[in-house]
Amino acid sequence: MPLSVIVTTFKKENVKRPLEGFGVLVSSKEQKNGLRTLGTLFSSMMFPDRAPSDLYLYTTFVGGSRNMELAKASIDELKQVVTSDLRQLLRAEGEPTFVNHYYWSKAFPLYGHNYESVLQAIKKMEEELPGFFYAGNHKGGLSVGKAIASGCQAAELVISYLNSTSDDRGI
Repeated sequence: MPLSVIVTTFKKENVKRPLEGFGVLVSSKEQKNGLRTLGTLFSSMMFPDRAPSDLYLYTTFVGGSRNMELAKASIDELKQVVTSDLRQLLRAEGEPTFVNHYYWSKAFPLYGHNYESVLQAIKKMEEELPGFFYAGNHKGGLSVGKAIASGCQAAELVISYLNSTSDDRGI
């Protein structure tokens, strides 16, 4: 699925409802209220040194399976969509002081209707190939947190496997 990432800054004085935290996900139901983005990370809240002290830095995601065509839109249209959503969510006023755009034509994997068979094949390989452990977003989920958790779980399995095989060899 395609994805556009729009990085913006707003003067702090122009953001009337600055939310503290990691960011916000926009549910598909919120599109009925006019929101068109997937979500926004509050980058300067998470990493205060990423922006000058008088600015808020936001990283907003547009597209995915929900709105593939919008991901491919011009920077001007994307800026308008992101600014509109930030006005509604954060009561941001005026125009962003900075805008940057990144586009990925294949940002999200599309799992498909027969995805359960993929998971079964992964499980079978792990069972039949001693020492083979699979990790990543295809197994645990798309989010960064789930991908990290998948990697940590695989690392624990590798350590356990190595410890058990070294015991068998008398090492």
